[in-house]
Amino acid sequence: MTPIRSAHHTPTPAVDDQLMCLRTQVTASFRLDVAPDLFAPGDDVLAAAWGPARRLVVVLDPMAGTRARQLTDYLQAARAAGRLDDYLLVEATDQDAEGLGACDDVVEAATRAQLGRRDVFLAVGGARIGEIVAVAAASYRRWTPALRVHHDLAATVAAVGHGVRVGLSDAPVSALQRASHVIVDERAVLAHRPTDVPARAADNATTLLLGTLDGQVLDRMAQHGVASDQARAEALAAVVRLVDRIGPGQAMWRLGSDWLALAPAAVPAHLRRIWSILLAARVAHRIGVLGTDALRRLTGTATALHPEIAGDVLTALPDSAAVLRWSASRNAVAGGTVAVPLPTDGDGGELVAVERTLLTTTLAGLPAVPDSGWARRRSRAQRHPLRSEPRSGRVTRASSQIQVPASFPVRFADRLMDPESWALADLLPPGGQALVAVDPYTPRQLATVHRLLARYQAHGYLSRFTIVPVRATDRAKTLDQVGRVLHAAQGLGLGGDDRILVVGGGTVLDIVGYAAYLYHGDTPYVRIPTTLVGMIDAGIGLKVGVNVRGHKNLLGAYHPPLACVCDTEFLRTLSAAELRCGLAEAIKISVVCDKSLFELIEQHHGDLAAGVHTPQVRAVLDGSISTMLRQLEANPFEEELRRLPDFGHEFGHMLEAVTRFRLRHGEAVAIGMALSSAIAAHLGQLSWSDLDRLLDLLQAAGLPIHDDACDPDLLWRKLRDDVVPHKGGKLHLVVPSAIGVGEFIDSLDDVPVDLLRTVCAELRDRVRTVGGVR
Repeated sequence: MTPIRSAHHTPTPAVDDQLMCLRTQVTASFRLDVAPDLFAPGDDVLAAAWGPARRLVVVLDPMAGTRARQLTDYLQAARAAGRLDDYLLVEATDQDAEGLGACDDVVEAATRAQLGRRDVFLAVGGARIGEIVAVAAASYRRWTPALRVHHDLAATVAAVGHGVRVGLSDAPVSALQRASHVIVDERAVLAHRPTDVPARAADNATTLLLGTLDGQVLDRMAQHGVASDQARAEALAAVVRLVDRIGPGQAMWRLGSDWLALAPAAVPAHLRRIWSILLAARVAHRIGVLGTDALRRLTGTATALHPEIAGDVLTALPDSAAVLRWSASRNAVAGGTVAVPLPTDGDGGELVAVERTLLTTTLAGLPAVPDSGWARRRSRAQRHPLRSEPRSGRVTRASSQIQVPASFPVRFADRLMDPESWALADLLPPGGQALVAVDPYTPRQLATVHRLLARYQAHGYLSRFTIVPVRATDRAKTLDQVGRVLHAAQGLGLGGDDRILVVGGGTVLDIVGYAAYLYHGDTPYVRIPTTLVGMIDAGIGLKVGVNVRGHKNLLGAYHPPLACVCDTEFLRTLSAAELRCGLAEAIKISVVCDKSLFELIEQHHGDLAAGVHTPQVRAVLDGSISTMLRQLEANPFEEELRRLPDFGHEFGHMLEAVTRFRLRHGEAVAIGMALSSAIAAHLGQLSWSDLDRLLDLLQAAGLPIHDDACDPDLLWRKLRDDVVPHKGGKLHLVVPSAIGVGEFIDSLDDVPVDLLRTVCAELRDRVRTVGGVR
């Protein structure tokens, strides 16, 4: 192996660094509602939560039990009252499927129900079904709202512990919930009495966790018994208090799981979560942040919940090898310490920075747990005044918001792959790893990237790297490709201090960007686009995603890279067809946003289509990127569904799918621009002279304005069945009103099928006319 030397080059920022930058952030919210009788006739909590949605996909698991009938009655009443158009009830029969495969049934049901982005997924049941539905909803059409209704304490706390980023417990997959909403059916929680050992153990461990963070729970159990209704009501009240006090998604909610990897074989599976909470408490006691009395109270509660945990199981210690592996897996903080969640004196707990060596020593030599004295103290006065009584007839709410940064620079770097270039130096993690996904579009590309990364590694910018080839075709833009990238990332054990690099065109950027989003969401990725489309469109936006069941980008996300680094040298490697496709994207943004850019393209499109690098070509690139960035900053997450950058894409996406990607993306978008603009001219929104000017440019650039796949009846049906649901029930068709100015046709009624028939015939005739004269 090449020896690693410390980095001695000072990275020189590219000239344009920070001059072009997408500056934005996303606000993610978490809301918890505890409703006394959620499905009671006339109760408005659930209906208010789905709000203006007209369709629901409702996913039930067996935990719904007798409440499923009440839910069905509730939904039927809502439909009869006009609060819903329809709902689709799905029984979760495949919860054991692994990884993203667990989401297949949910996605298929949503597709069948034609769920739009303003509609809602509803999960009803336990933690597993809540996770599956939340992850599926976060990716469906790049984000669709999801409600999670839970009937047990363990599922409720698991949802709060996830916060705004929900993960699948059996895969390195998670998804950002821009509006996470959890509703607790209080009546069902208080009546929940699991009889099977795993479910009972999960409930007990959850109760102990809540007692660790909020002493009133322990007090109520000591006063009334660990399984009493009063104790369960106090535990549920504690969840609401803790959402306000600690916040959802914080490390303390993971106190029962962060230490699980240390459990020795002697601890039975159903007791491991409780054992891990007690282990954390013993460590906290050993290093002086938790008093002896507090440790005794926790130990006494645990043995009251599970008498079988006493003795050897209670004092079992992890072996030294497990401790070393566990401490090494923790991300180091300042001074080489690791942050671990620990209970502390008083209500709550905190992340405590502990030296690795001290942690290892502490875990290897914990003393026996102090005598609990549980039975002797049950009749004594409690430490906390009991302020919370069981609720009656009122809804309790807690909420939280966090800001997630989503800004990144777009850079140009000359000869990025050359031996003397250090353009990526400040984007790589010294001592960290890199997973590099590469489109092997030439036989030399993998070797070129390998040489580049090996040089960075030799100078200390990386400890190691792995290259994964990812083929770039729209037919291969699938979840299978995403799964390959996820598998490689998991095999390397990538974390927040590592990097994912993607070198390729727009399709590869989409695949790898979606994988980076799903993979825990905390490993930064760097885009290096190698196509014109990638440089001026796919590489500079937030959208990533894949095609599913013939639907273009049905699953995806908004996930910003660490940076997008462009090199015009890549343009020399592109075919004429690829360059034309990129030119279509430049024309698209100019027609509806920037007249001067359109005029520049009119004059110099030949140089751009030939792949030559001139000042005018660079001006087209800069203009296209900066115009697109301005549009994205105003609406980065498409919360406003009227988007000028969608020009040509409404018809373009359906033409790609209809032709099974015989039409390239840029070609389909060019036809989409022609169709939309001709419609605008017929409706009087665009002058015929401006329409001719656009069509002349498209044809001069070698782009199509019509194809045999332009069946007007089929296109109209797809507008109705695909575009309208995707855009929240409205058409929002982007059309130019003049060169450089975009508008919208919002209603499908304004685009009757007869108009589409006329437009398609005219464009077909124009293509057949010599010289393209209208």
